[in-house]
Amino acid sequence: MSEFLIIQNTKVEGIGTLGDLFKADGFSTKTILAKNEKIPETRYDAIIVLGAPESANDDLPYLKQEMVLIRDSVKRDIPVLGICLGSQLIAKAFGARVYSGPRKEIGFYNDIEFDNISQSKLFDGIKSPFLAFHWHGDTFDLPKNAIRLAHSVHYQNQAIKIGSAVGIQFHLEVDESTIRLWLEKSKEELGKTDYIHPSIIEKQIPEKIGVVRENLRVFYKNFKSEFNL
Repeated sequence: MSEFLIIQNTKVEGIGTLGDLFKADGFSTKTILAKNEKIPETRYDAIIVLGAPESANDDLPYLKQEMVLIRDSVKRDIPVLGICLGSQLIAKAFGARVYSGPRKEIGFYNDIEFDNISQSKLFDGIKSPFLAFHWHGDTFDLPKNAIRLAHSVHYQNQAIKIGSAVGIQFHLEVDESTIRLWLEKSKEELGKTDYIHPSIIEKQIPEKIGVVRENLRVFYKNFKSEFNL
């Protein structure tokens, strides 16, 4: 049985509905909270690195350890999926610059378009542009030898692949309760940004969360196929 390591970088950003897909396929998972737990030395069949409010540029030992693990996993051809901060750690692990984006993207966006589709099937079967949920303010340059797989109006690198590592800036794994939790915990912060409207985002959840979930299902199927999981 395949076993996946899930690296959680904050308590409120878990594996979400992606965990349900792992369970349905019979994959075993080991989840660690990186701030408090040491990264296990056991080798896993895939690594999932989740998001957090921190920056990949923060001088934090556990983030540095994650970048070491990312590089080592790619050397060993072990699949790595980095989500949000996880994608930024992949970029930084391979020498790219991580920095503040032109504007924060928080909420449902339907403007992600695909690139280099002949070099990867990860988004096969998903209509471009496609819908995802966003919650990020940092972006990154494309690492040397990486392939850009998706971009949007404000972010040139929404999805990248370098060897066996895939980084996506957006969230396909979120469920309704997670979005509501993030909105509740960030009320004060979001109130300072005049183009982000939490009440509108909340009203959009019932209409859009099913589309995000379906896009995750297709992406996950393609991820398994791409890396023979």
